[in-house]
Amino acid sequence: MSPYATLNKFHLRIAETNIHSPGPESLTYCLDALSEVVTLVGQDGFLSALARLCEAASGYDSTFITAYFDSHSPVELFDNLDDEFSDATIGPYLDFAYLLDPFYNLIRNGRHDGVVTLKDCAPDDFLTSEYYETFYVGTGLFDEANVIVPFGEGTFLSLSLGSRDEGFMLSDAAREMLTALFPCISALCKRHWPKFNPESIQGQGRIGLHLEKSFERFSTSVLSQREAEIVRLILKGHSSKSIARELGNSPETVKVHRKRIHNKLGIASQGELFSLFLDALSQTPSNATEDPLTYLDRQVSEYD
Repeated sequence: MSPYATLNKFHLRIAETNIHSPGPESLTYCLDALSEVVTLVGQDGFLSALARLCEAASGYDSTFITAYFDSHSPVELFDNLDDEFSDATIGPYLDFAYLLDPFYNLIRNGRHDGVVTLKDCAPDDFLTSEYYETFYVGTGLFDEANVIVPFGEGTFLSLSLGSRDEGFMLSDAAREMLTALFPCISALCKRHWPKFNPESIQGQGRIGLHLEKSFERFSTSVLSQREAEIVRLILKGHSSKSIARELGNSPETVKVHRKRIHNKLGIASQGELFSLFLDALSQTPSNATEDPLTYLDRQVSEYD
């Protein structure tokens, strides 16, 4: 399908959805932005134009575009963040924080494509999680949505749209507009990247597969398999009730597990668990084959 056929299909999709808001000026702006994206397929400036299109349709004010591959850490393709937010967001996210990102975990589980808001996928304790307090607050975001384009075989493009205006929330009409645009966005991205893999795009993943494996192995040398699974869910921001739903247990059983976890790890809070995770991860070598805690113990013993 040609880019212009895709554009024509978008006009039909707009008619089908009967979007009554945004107004005519906003719709005209979106169509102009879409035309620019079509024109720049296969050229420099495609991602910048794509970001402008998504922001015009949604009202968000920033875009961070990331590629996700199996057995590879995320690769940044584009961002238009201010320097202060870029420094606080992109480096930490690509280094480790993506492992706890609700959008990333949704993608890794292969559960979605299209338009997804943070409310759609965040665990119930997300706003009180250490990930939120330690990393997410530093991004300055008040609202976020992702446009997720699957390329097949565990490969995805994610356009993270954010707003740093307090009180901003994606409207139903704006979500409808993004949803109507999605088939066009997906088709144009696939035309722009006939081959979409770590070798065909600019940028390199910072750490690679070992981070994924280290996260999966974290605390397994000390805890049971079920307890280690609960630790990973806690780090992602799940409450005891949410963990119980995920694992098919009762909340009371999960609370017993959490108490045992605290005792075995010598911690007293979720904050201490998060700090232990980061400390262990920072000392785990790239060729690690064991629980990161074992490398932390060795590091500590060397200085005793």
